[in-house]
Amino acid sequence: MLALDQRESLRAMFGDHLGRLGTDNELRKFKLTATKLLSSAASGVLLDKDHALDTESVDAISPHCGLIVAADVLEQISGEPVSNTQVDKTVTAEYLRSVNASAVKFLVMWRNTERKGERADLIGRVIELAKEAGVASLIEALVAPEQGAEWASFEEKNDAILEAATEMSKYRFDLYKAQVPGYVTGNLDGVEGASRQLDSIIGSEWVVLSNGINQSDFAEAVEAACVGGASGFLAGRAIWSDIVGSENLDEVLRDVARPRLERLAGLVGSL
Repeated sequence: MLALDQRESLRAMFGDHLGRLGTDNELRKFKLTATKLLSSAASGVLLDKDHALDTESVDAISPHCGLIVAADVLEQISGEPVSNTQVDKTVTAEYLRSVNASAVKFLVMWRNTERKGERADLIGRVIELAKEAGVASLIEALVAPEQGAEWASFEEKNDAILEAATEMSKYRFDLYKAQVPGYVTGNLDGVEGASRQLDSIIGSEWVVLSNGINQSDFAEAVEAACVGGASGFLAGRAIWSDIVGSENLDEVLRDVARPRLERLAGLVGSL
């Protein structure tokens, strides 16, 4: 599955090619063009309401590709990590039905036991929203160190990924989205084993995302995670982050991003 719901992080990515932040119009153009050229190679595409979802973008989705709607409001300074999230009150059951959504996704930040009660409330609201709309619920718990701190080691981060999965396992959502467990930069030896651990914990189907992993490592990481129990991937950065802001956007999406997406889909399909 293809993620195109990035907002302020995507705006910051334009700096690599343009030397400045992307504008709202540039974000919309990128998402619409990527949807047109890539969705036919995906089983699902994740879009946000503010910068992507309108009549043109919905019509651009391949008939064989499901629409996943992001229902999170991200508290984020451009170029910085997401600090917190809230449920987007404008993403209603009526709205989900109007865009023919297949699923609704919510990102929750996980920092050890911080805001545990708030997370429970947010996740519960999204699951109820999905039930009311008759769509699948997709929950993403993104682990992060305490505010102002850094991970002491890869092991500490991986422990947090598994702890977050343990907390999330008590909720009855349909699909879980996780950071690649057991990943160490340039070393994927621990991914399969850590994925087996996560798979035994979560109690639902789950997929991996590409945030925090080197683009060159992602395909092998997806393969190892799937051997360990993952059902696939829902990713954006590993597919298109290095071409954001390119002048010949249609060409690079076709010639660079699409082959990456097709390769990843092929890996998952062959397992």
